[in-house]
Amino acid sequence: MVQKEIKQKTKLYTIAAVLLAMVLVGSIYATTAPTQMPLSHNVLAMKNFASNDELKNYLIANGQYTQVYYTTADSFTPTSSIADSSSMRGGTGSTGSSEAYSATNIQVAGVDETDIVKTDGQYIYIIQNYKRDNAALSSIQIVKADSKNPYVVSKIDFEGKTFEVEGTNIVSTVSRTMLSGMYLSENGNKLAVLGTSYYYSSDVSTFKSFIYVYDVSNKVKPVLARNVTLSNDRYSYATFNSRMIGNYVYALISKPAYVYEDELVVPSICKDGVAKDVPSTSIYYTDVSDRNFSYNTFIGINIMDDTEQPTDMTILMGASSCMYVSANNMYVTFPNAENTEIHRIAINGANLTFEAQNVVSGRVLNQYSMDEYNNHFRIATTTSSVFRSDRASDHNNLYVLDMNLDLVGKIENLAQGERIYSARFAGDKAYLVTFEQIDPFFILDLKNPVSPKVTGELKIPGYSSYLHPYNENYVIGIGQENNSVKLSLFDVTNMKKPKEVAKYLFDENFVNSYSEALSDPKAFLFDLQKQLLVIPVGGFKIDDTQQRYGMLLGDTYVYGNSWQGVCVFHVSPENGFTLKKEIDNPTLRSLYIGSTLYTISNDQIQLNSLDDFRLIAQVIF
Repeated sequence: MVQKEIKQKTKLYTIAAVLLAMVLVGSIYATTAPTQMPLSHNVLAMKNFASNDELKNYLIANGQYTQVYYTTADSFTPTSSIADSSSMRGGTGSTGSSEAYSATNIQVAGVDETDIVKTDGQYIYIIQNYKRDNAALSSIQIVKADSKNPYVVSKIDFEGKTFEVEGTNIVSTVSRTMLSGMYLSENGNKLAVLGTSYYYSSDVSTFKSFIYVYDVSNKVKPVLARNVTLSNDRYSYATFNSRMIGNYVYALISKPAYVYEDELVVPSICKDGVAKDVPSTSIYYTDVSDRNFSYNTFIGINIMDDTEQPTDMTILMGASSCMYVSANNMYVTFPNAENTEIHRIAINGANLTFEAQNVVSGRVLNQYSMDEYNNHFRIATTTSSVFRSDRASDHNNLYVLDMNLDLVGKIENLAQGERIYSARFAGDKAYLVTFEQIDPFFILDLKNPVSPKVTGELKIPGYSSYLHPYNENYVIGIGQENNSVKLSLFDVTNMKKPKEVAKYLFDENFVNSYSEALSDPKAFLFDLQKQLLVIPVGGFKIDDTQQRYGMLLGDTYVYGNSWQGVCVFHVSPENGFTLKKEIDNPTLRSLYIGSTLYTISNDQIQLNSLDDFRLIAQVIF
């Protein structure tokens, strides 16, 4: 009997592991609930499946990884995928705060992105995912952001139970909830929380993604106002990406499409405690073969009106890789061989309409490699073989497409032998950084969509992995050079001759420095009016006065300590980067409210004055 149970569990966890790997190959993100969506009349290539049998046969005939088998494997321990790159813009809120405050670093003005920290200028909301005594725990701290008397107002706890194992197998019921991000309504009264839960027992495994909408008008007693559970499944879990425009959260659920033991598995959406499979006749598709298919469900949900039903549309695609959202459209891309497929979904309130699709050469790096401007969609890609270590034939491209996603203009074969490391669009300009051993910084003129062109190029050591506009004439880059974090300020006034007018390299006091902002722009805080730049930094900090640890640096033995905190800079074209303060707090996010800087770590908030950087207060979680 025991052996039989172990075999059942081994089979179950192996299936979960195989399907998790399928998801992570083309990782994406998702979210939400049902209602039929109209197709635009001009998308002639989209089709519907006539029945479950037709969908099943299509997956078997066209997908290489749709038949799922199992072999003996160790027990499966879930991991969470939390990735939603964004940008930041400062501003004064509409919640009654009289002081200016910074907001989430977003890519497109008016299109909010999830983050683990949100503020309305009066309160700060902080997601915590952590382990304690072998338990996986998640919570949201609501903190009163009063610089004279900051304190925790309330806490929202999420389910987490200890993992209990016997040998290599999970033997008891286990649950784990990981929160990936949240949105705060413009009036500060609704908080939308996105996350994923995993449930395990001796014979059942369940994965679910969810949006919980809380009424936080009373900060002391948050109330769960709405629960939309996504994609309950015994064998696989969905990932999601999302944006919020006005009162609407637009989300994308992506989960593997497969046939297991001759059984078709389709996505399901649970609303008001009732799970319903998405009918195969409501699933759209294009006649394209792919290595691994995914069901991609697009959702629109009004977080301010609990009576308005969410809307949804499901399309069978490849494993989605990236999403860009403008004020009126969602663009979803996924790799297909050496190409990138692009899908455009129009958004208007709760209405979602599939409008267009096309394919371009190469693969897209991230959301910053895409942009919509003056009714044109621009995308930068790198063409290379994922199975080849030699980059000699790598090259980069920029394509301009109209709203039907028909090709209008292009630049191809840019920077032979290199790959795009960062991209940023700014109106009728684009900036690209490619890298192999040096850092070519390119300026592209996109004023004429039919004839885009490279106007200027600058070659400097290292590379920039994130580009952030300073203003229309300058761009900030953050990257690395010789294993050190590097800040660059580029003068792009003359599009033919870009210049690096300022540079700061963390090589004087740090060894092997790193920054979360290199891969997550939400950790990057910049405010033009204050000429303020704050980034998290870590590494081995040289300090001969504190000889706790030593290491050989070249031919010299140096002393110091491992250090994590934030570095606060004043940045201007005239004076470059001026380090004003190093704050010793292992920081996940930074924000300001009025003249106070808040640095947020796993276990505390630290408040420092922006005038003289003195420590004002601490809030311990």
